[in-house]
Amino acid sequence: MTTDTPDATPVRTPQPPTFIGLIDTIAGREAIDPELASRLAAVREYLVAPDDAGRPFLTVLLRTQGKRIEPLKDALLSLAAQTDQDFEVVVLEHDATPANALLVREILARQPEEFASRIRLVEVLGGLRAKPLNEGVRIARGHYVAVYDDDDLIFANWVESFHSAARESDGRLLRAVVANQTVTPEPWPQGHPGFRTKSWPAAHYPATFDQLKHLLVNYSPFMSWAFPRSLFATYGIRFDEELTVCEDWDVILRGSLLCGVEEVQVLTAIYRRWEGGESSYTSHSTESWRASEQRVIDRIDENVMMMPPGSMQQMRRMVVYNDGFYNYRFLFKGNQLRAPLMLAWHAAAPGMRIAVRVRNKIRRMRAR
Repeated sequence: MTTDTPDATPVRTPQPPTFIGLIDTIAGREAIDPELASRLAAVREYLVAPDDAGRPFLTVLLRTQGKRIEPLKDALLSLAAQTDQDFEVVVLEHDATPANALLVREILARQPEEFASRIRLVEVLGGLRAKPLNEGVRIARGHYVAVYDDDDLIFANWVESFHSAARESDGRLLRAVVANQTVTPEPWPQGHPGFRTKSWPAAHYPATFDQLKHLLVNYSPFMSWAFPRSLFATYGIRFDEELTVCEDWDVILRGSLLCGVEEVQVLTAIYRRWEGGESSYTSHSTESWRASEQRVIDRIDENVMMMPPGSMQQMRRMVVYNDGFYNYRFLFKGNQLRAPLMLAWHAAAPGMRIAVRVRNKIRRMRAR
């Protein structure tokens, strides 16, 4: 993907790197030690070797507390209606009250027999948002793992789109396009707890993934991702159970920096934003959000990062914008470098303004 800026050379959006790509780069050097090349080839073969046969393509981790029964019914219905049925479902019932747990079981018992045979129910007690995810990952059988909360909605092509992209992904994370929609709790007839949609679905999230921009803010809802099983079973990644929120952003960042991302240019799901009622935005304070964000940032900052191709140019623009123009502009006064400096700054400024607006909007939402 390229983006054009006025009076500037088109800027290529950097694509995420992969650990396998790093191995290929080192092993492809003409003067490499033959023994090292042989060992790197063995590591590569191990990482790309076909997984055990007989596994379903996808394991869907469906988190629920049984508090939103009608959205849960929608979630299961949209799974049952998938055009590609090569998946299993692990329903992660997290800290549900006895009454809510009974409702969840009643709903599962009503599912069609063929679909119900691929559903497993796991009770998870205690812990924060990441604990049920790790329980699900531990028993997942699929070649890929996706997370789908009980209050969101997927289209019939969700599994099919991931499955098609996975054939050419070489072990990368899969990222599809997701729309968002505002909903609000509302009592239905006889006082039954329901909800009302307040907006049309709108695909506000970027259609393509930019690794550097993603380090600033998570703009990819959980159900837009399918993670290769190797991310957990081979590379040893786990969801951080000490995070109160941001457990998705944490694994998205670590996974994308390690395995890379395969774009799935198809709209596949709706992320429901709740106004009123309980959500992750209302259940956790601004301080909790900031602490979780900082924990994610610190972990990434403590490790070596492989930067995507094209990052050099983008980082130079960022440095020019943040440092060169404001802090060191006196060095270029009357200098022949002033013109290219100003050109680079003007090219970077729109992207930086967009990022700041996104950041401020998210902070306002969390402060509500």
